[in-house]
Amino acid sequence: MGVERYESPDAETVADVVSTALHEGAVVTAEVACEVEYDGRTSGYLGPGDRLVVAKPDGTLLVHQPTKHKPVNWMPTGGTIVTSVAETADEPVIVARRSNPRERVEVRVRETYGLTRFDAADAAEYEESGTEAEMHEYIEAHPEELEDGLRIVEHERETKYGFIDFYAVDAEGTPVVVEVKRVQATLNHFDQLKRYVSLYEDTGDVRGLLVAPSASERVERACRDAGLEFVALPEFETDATLGNATLTDFD
Repeated sequence: MGVERYESPDAETVADVVSTALHEGAVVTAEVACEVEYDGRTSGYLGPGDRLVVAKPDGTLLVHQPTKHKPVNWMPTGGTIVTSVAETADEPVIVARRSNPRERVEVRVRETYGLTRFDAADAAEYEESGTEAEMHEYIEAHPEELEDGLRIVEHERETKYGFIDFYAVDAEGTPVVVEVKRVQATLNHFDQLKRYVSLYEDTGDVRGLLVAPSASERVERACRDAGLEFVALPEFETDATLGNATLTDFD
């Protein structure tokens, strides 16, 4: 591990350090004033502002504003990053592009406050807790957490629409179809549960439970309107959405 820090470097130094560092497998971060232009599936422009730029040797380029956890612009892994110095303004230009789909992000640096080369070594694998399998195990062992008197009859029952996570009965003996999601419940999850419940409607009363760490008011309302129910298990909530911004997310 090694770190090289440059305070207020000139344009030639920025272009050289970024190019050399990425070629040698190092990560570069820069605190800059810049403009950003995107061209690809759409086109967009981000006017001048102070931002943090991160360039990685795998072709990833991230442009962060001072607030929010998602980058305002980015190029995902697999892109190619090149640097140059604009002749007309003597300013660094960082360009990331990929061919499939064809996209291009250009960062025109107006002023560089600081630049860091970080020769990082990290071979650790991310281990996530609160997986869907763990939720299944927990529910199977503690069905009362969903509802008093609930009894699990079958785990992962196969149907023509896929596997029902749990087929259960409530305290009154009414069949209950349980669909479990590790992330925040969406309308797609609601539709999935609705399809499963429809398989048993001809046999008499049947209930449907959508279980997730959380759900939007829209999803909860859809459940109520359809006669289904949402049950929250917030202890399993994780941030599963990091990195989901797209290049068209211009705020």
